[in-house]
Amino acid sequence: MSLSARMSGIARLWQSRKASLMLFAGTLGALLVAAIWFTSARSDLAQAYAKVGSKHQALAATQQRKQEARLRVQMATGAAELVRRAETGGYTEDGWGERLINISQSPLRRNDVNDLLDGVSRDQSRIFGASDFELSVTRIDEGLFDPPGPRSPPLMLTLRGTLLFRIRQAALPLLPPPTTPEAP
Repeated sequence: MSLSARMSGIARLWQSRKASLMLFAGTLGALLVAAIWFTSARSDLAQAYAKVGSKHQALAATQQRKQEARLRVQMATGAAELVRRAETGGYTEDGWGERLINISQSPLRRNDVNDLLDGVSRDQSRIFGASDFELSVTRIDEGLFDPPGPRSPPLMLTLRGTLLFRIRQAALPLLPPPTTPEAP
């Protein structure tokens, strides 16, 4: 083989090597660009997921506020209906008077206790709200439900609360009339 043939083989080899290196450099550059793009895309995807998550949270919070608003509307409608029914039934502020009752550990005869409890029982013209009520006997040998005798010892009564009484008549009856049990 002649020197020129060898040189041409080396030149071809050199050129194919140069082409291979150029191809390798181009491929490496493309791979580098693809890696940078992939990293950027992955970062953008994470940001997109974070935005979707925050939008879902905002949607859930908005739906909860919407449900709360619906409940408030229902409560307001119910309250307005209740006020209307109270006004129709005579339960307005200007139709009632108020007395505070405070009896603390007072000894009273059984008949007086009966009269007092009858006076605070609920009917068409009064409502009593007790905050404290206690009724007890004063002697150990006596029962609370024993029939009273002429010499029965007094009962101890504690009664605290507010008595509301009607000062003007209602348009409609508030309660059904009281019934008394009939003896057989």
